[in-house]
Amino acid sequence: MARTERGASAVEFAIVLPVLFLVLAGIVDFGRAYFAQIELSNAAREGARAAVVLPLGSTPAPTTEVAARVAAALPGISDATVTPVYCPSANSTLRATVTVSRPFQWIVLGPAMRIIGGSLADGTIRATGVMQCGG
Repeated sequence: MARTERGASAVEFAIVLPVLFLVLAGIVDFGRAYFAQIELSNAAREGARAAVVLPLGSTPAPTTEVAARVAAALPGISDATVTPVYCPSANSTLRATVTVSRPFQWIVLGPAMRIIGGSLADGTIRATGVMQCGG
């Protein structure tokens, strides 16, 4: 190795390492967002199923039961918002819809974007479950 090239590998590694770290952190952050979306979709589907199965005059109230079913499908998550829309009657051809949303915070990408002058705002992840009434 020529004397003028000593340490070139270390310099190249030092230049590439932050970019490699951001790519890896981005993959992890997007993986977290995708996982949260899948969890919310499953919970919304379970809530919609509960909204279809439960009669309107049941005890406990359908809203409480739907929220309980959604919460059971989201272990460890307490900040989810549940918005159910019920079937008007047992033989209705309409659909019951349950929307579940929760705030999502980027761990690495949000702060990294602010450092380089961009913005990646924290947002809300939403999922909707829809099921046919009376079916």
